[in-house]
Amino acid sequence: MIDLKNRKVAVFIDAENVSAQHIDNILSEASNYGDVIIKRVFADWSSPLMKSWVEKISLQSLKPEQQFSAIKGKNSSDISLIVSVLTALFEKSIDVFCLVSNDSDFTRLVQELREREKTVVGFGTTQSVPTVYVNSFSEFIYLDSNKGKKDKEKTGGGNNLPKDRIIALREIIETLIERNGKALYNVIMMEMRNKFADFVPKNYGSETMSDFMKKNLPAIGKYEIKTDKDKSTRYLVRGS
Repeated sequence: MIDLKNRKVAVFIDAENVSAQHIDNILSEASNYGDVIIKRVFADWSSPLMKSWVEKISLQSLKPEQQFSAIKGKNSSDISLIVSVLTALFEKSIDVFCLVSNDSDFTRLVQELREREKTVVGFGTTQSVPTVYVNSFSEFIYLDSNKGKKDKEKTGGGNNLPKDRIIALREIIETLIERNGKALYNVIMMEMRNKFADFVPKNYGSETMSDFMKKNLPAIGKYEIKTDKDKSTRYLVRGS
């Protein structure tokens, strides 16, 4: 897991790509990574499409960055956002960069930040977001995952895992048990996140890894949940 102590966080929002309805969730999640000292939102604010964002700026103490559109239909805020991120990289002591956008044009920017050993957290929606873009991040949080959680809770349904996640989980758990006799939750999460940046419990309707395992263990395999002597560290062993 990421060490959050005394970490400085910067949030950069592509307002032309993400709805203003997600701002509360964005800032709440970003604060989980440390002290949010930069909150910038980018758009052509002369556009009537940005009205909903304008209403949120003062309420959330966001710093708007203006970028007029030189070409119709072109997302002109991209370059402004990139320049701002790189300026923060070289001039500020930022530990965690939060990038809010579904735009895969930012993939190279994310890679550059990670090459410089920065934690980069992506925020976007489940629709039309390329896998290669998602996996370029340290972690990726889906802003529309809470809706899916509420819908399934109403119908009494579970949180179904994609087949590739189930296979990967089984392989990791088996390898850890073979090696150590048990599969610690924090190690499982770390290994899964190395494969899938969007392997975040909240993306699957769970608040914690313990909650996630409790809900999804029947689909993963015949394992038993155990608790260490400290009464907080959880792990899996093969079931009988």
